[in-house]
Amino acid sequence: MTKTRYFFNICILRFLPVVLILLSQRSFVSAQTAPQWVNNKAAAFPDAQWICVVESGRDRNAAQGAAMNALAQVFKVDVQAMTNTAQSFARVVSSSGDKKIAAFTENKAFAQDVTASSNVSGLIGVQSDYWTASDGTVYVNARMNRRECAARYSAMIGENDKVIGLLKQEAERSPASFDAFESLSFALNVAELTDNFQTLLEVLDASAASKRPAYGNANTVRTLAQNAARSIVITIQVDGDVNSRISKALAAYFTRKGFRTNISGSNSYLLSAALELEDVDSANRNKFVRYLLTASIANNEGREVFSYSGNGREGHASVSEARQRVLRVVEASIGSTESRGFAAEFDAYLESLLK
Repeated sequence: MTKTRYFFNICILRFLPVVLILLSQRSFVSAQTAPQWVNNKAAAFPDAQWICVVESGRDRNAAQGAAMNALAQVFKVDVQAMTNTAQSFARVVSSSGDKKIAAFTENKAFAQDVTASSNVSGLIGVQSDYWTASDGTVYVNARMNRRECAARYSAMIGENDKVIGLLKQEAERSPASFDAFESLSFALNVAELTDNFQTLLEVLDASAASKRPAYGNANTVRTLAQNAARSIVITIQVDGDVNSRISKALAAYFTRKGFRTNISGSNSYLLSAALELEDVDSANRNKFVRYLLTASIANNEGREVFSYSGNGREGHASVSEARQRVLRVVEASIGSTESRGFAAEFDAYLESLLK
């Protein structure tokens, strides 16, 4: 044996224990790097206490999106429909000012959660943890504590049930009115969201299936809202109309909302409108026509409850075609949800009735 080989063997024997210790420590660290929930979520978050899903993705956003969708699937809810309903409800509550519904604590908290959260499923009380593997794969667990989340959903359902009850009472005090229609329309919005809450609660706590809210379900409230709409009769009168085009446009808009319209006879409201068309002198070779549409709605006691005014102008090589363009613009403006449209201003009026 040469001196070199002898020296090499001595070094191996001397440092082998150290190498083995380092390798053992590295193996131990590697085993501890991945959280328990990555390989055994049931042990980390027992099903009796948690609803938990684990998903992975190429980055954090992808992993989070997959986890949130997987969590929603556990509850068997339509993710997009629930999100849209929740956001619509949150917008109304957040801008409610002195509306009675704003007095409910859980509703306010929920509106704030929906506004601040990027959670696509609209679920409440979701907790998340992340871990990135050595190859860059991101793992995420999304979970909900059954007891804590069930308590919060129960509180939301209870408060919303009270809100719906109050809105139904208000509608009963003013039948065949815009007030009743808007109260029940908003009650339907709340009921649709609360139906979702009830579905989630029953997954979190199976015993909740025997504790339905007093309002019943959204279909019950929808029937009330539809009946309230049909009970409203609007008589439409338009001065300066052209071939009844404006009257028909107004009638079509109100019909889409579920109201009824007539030309004469008993009514809940009288809509008096006037259309003015005026030729405009212009140095331009085109001919212009200006329009002014005004409208006023009065209840059956003769009190004005809504007014509207819209104007604009259209041009063409001929006056007759300019007038046709103006009429088409007026017709479109009646059903428009743009800021100056009749529909937008009337919808804003209806929302104001909740105050």
